[in-house]
Amino acid sequence: MRYGSNMATLTLKDVPEELRSCLKQRAERNRRSLNQELLYCLERVVGLVPSSQNENQAWLNTSEQSLMKTWDNAEDDDYNELLEK
Repeated sequence: MRYGSNMATLTLKDVPEELRSCLKQRAERNRRSLNQELLYCLERVVGLVPSSQNENQAWLNTSEQSLMKTWDNAEDDDYNELLEK
């Protein structure tokens, strides 16, 4: 995303070391500076940068698998009985 020349400066205080380390690793993986990575993360959170379709599909697949694990055959029988009433 491109911005005009009128940009603010933000300072983060009391950032936990674990969070800083994770952000730094993420920045290196994505070949961005820490500042660029933070801007990218913030833009995604507020909806200025859409998530990739692959990320969305991966989340949906994981959610579907989790839901499928919580439903067992006994619950299926109970559900079918309720539908028949």
